[in-house]
Amino acid sequence: MTDYVTSEASESGTTGKSTAADRWLLGQLHKIVGELEICLELWDGYSIGEPHQTIAVRFKDRRALHRLLFKPTYTFGNLYTQGRIEVRGPLIATMELIYKGLQKGSNDRGETARWLRRKLVYRPKPNSLRRAKDNIQTHYDLGNDFYKLWLDRHYMQYTCGYFPEPDCSLEQAQIAKLELICRKLALKPGETVVEAGSGWGGLSRYMARHYGVKVRAYNISPSQIEYARQQAQKENLSHAIEYVEDDCRNISGTYDVFVSVGMLEHVGTANYNTLGETID
Repeated sequence: MTDYVTSEASESGTTGKSTAADRWLLGQLHKIVGELEICLELWDGYSIGEPHQTIAVRFKDRRALHRLLFKPTYTFGNLYTQGRIEVRGPLIATMELIYKGLQKGSNDRGETARWLRRKLVYRPKPNSLRRAKDNIQTHYDLGNDFYKLWLDRHYMQYTCGYFPEPDCSLEQAQIAKLELICRKLALKPGETVVEAGSGWGGLSRYMARHYGVKVRAYNISPSQIEYARQQAQKENLSHAIEYVEDDCRNISGTYDVFVSVGMLEHVGTANYNTLGETID
């Protein structure tokens, strides 16, 4: 095959002629997405599906095939950027097509294919208090120096910026977002605000400085809390902001305003009602 979308390989796995087991696994994968017009190919040229089809996925080594089956939601991106999985055709369209095929599923593809499909389709686990803390520490406690490399310099905003003009810088877009949030909340001086999931504390500092409110912000990332407290002290805002290292489901007290930005993915759909009860 030609015209693949790929990148430089940084790691190589075992190659050589594909075995019957390799071809069987590829066949099971093809059964899962069998209703889609897609060609799957192994490193030695063995393929399932019509080679002239617009979309094709090629595994460049045996370990890439096995790793994808073991933990697909985590390994696909890594294997692709390493050049160990190649895609012919538009990458995003290919991923959307495969994802829809996995979600749609079918009951007539054989027991093995059904087992693989259950493994391949991502189903979020219940976001318990313990699991939430583990997830946050794994993700956000990689070190503040790492996040400083690519977030805006002052507020360290992790969620999308708001670009009132196309040529706004990242810093300008993030400040514009903070201002837009405050206007939507219709904040008034002297009000009390509780924030669920404060990140590095940028929104709470902006609200306290520019709108004269008092903020209690909940977060379960020690690294983020430490940074937020340090910045609040540097900006002489410690008297107006309290950063609480606790889960937002444990929020207590009564406030004038509740705010949360980019938290629903961490809360999880199963806990939306719990969050709503907390807000109430």
